[in-house]
Amino acid sequence: MKLDETLAAAYEDFDLNVRRLEELISQLELWSDEYTINHKKEEVRLPEYMELHLNLEAFKTELEEQMNKLDQEEVLKEALEQAKTRIAERLKAYEETESIIHNWIKEIKNPYMLINNSSMLQKHRAYLESIINQEM
Repeated sequence: MKLDETLAAAYEDFDLNVRRLEELISQLELWSDEYTINHKKEEVRLPEYMELHLNLEAFKTELEEQMNKLDQEEVLKEALEQAKTRIAERLKAYEETESIIHNWIKEIKNPYMLINNSSMLQKHRAYLESIINQEM
């Protein structure tokens, strides 16, 4: 495989991952729109959120590493700049959605009961506590 073909394949993989990031953010936005309007089934919704959040954060890290590798290639500079702009726009939307969800979490009447009753939430207690203790 020639270098150009290798770079093209690497960029194609990267572009697919950018689209995947956009899909994951859209899933979180839909989740937020549907479930942060009330506090029904918090014991189900909070672990769902954590799973979505963790998947998105892991994927975001993976995408950043991939972008850093591709950033070394001069021939991809323009395409990467466009992709970085797309990513930045979607990450801004992600931050806004996270803010809405964090406010929802802060409004849970007894979040520690939910955390204590879920092994998954217990693993991420520090993260959840950082949200609960943020000022609104």
